[in-house]
Amino acid sequence: MAFAPFDLTGKTVLVTGGNKGIGLGMAEGLAAAGANLAIWGRKEADNKAAAEKLSGIGAGEAKAWTVDVADEQAVIEATQDVVKTFGRIDTCIANAGVGFSAPSFHEMTTEIWRKNMSVNLDGAFWTLRESAKHMVARSKEGDTGGSLMGTASLGALMGAPKNEAYTATKGALITLIKGLAVEYAR
Repeated sequence: MAFAPFDLTGKTVLVTGGNKGIGLGMAEGLAAAGANLAIWGRKEADNKAAAEKLSGIGAGEAKAWTVDVADEQAVIEATQDVVKTFGRIDTCIANAGVGFSAPSFHEMTTEIWRKNMSVNLDGAFWTLRESAKHMVARSKEGDTGGSLMGTASLGALMGAPKNEAYTATKGALITLIKGLAVEYAR
């Protein structure tokens, strides 16, 4: 018998950037625990491959949406569609991220800075906010519980030369998650 640390049957987890890398790895573990998975990514082919792979792992369903988290309206609409499809979001993992660097900090352009901010920070903010709205509404009807998570980086704590925009977003994400924990723990 396979090791099963927890059972997520009937729970729905949203994973942004869940079509490859760290996001797909997390999704595989969640699928093995029986969760329904909503995978968001920008590349439709990667999304399709991830959904097919995840569908064969556990008892839950896996569906993918093509979503650019740097687009607020796309995040709002996709969140509503996930809730319509699965009936709920129990866990939201803001994992989508980019790491645009520069030859040096003093040569970093505003464009590079903004590209990192738009995905890693704005996208996480919008994704977590929309999921929190759903979870709060559910809790008012007596269906309490939920998790809001974000994927940061060791660079947020240690820094990274030529990649200060990326590490700034990940440091901000850490403090955002801490704030959410304090606000919504009850």
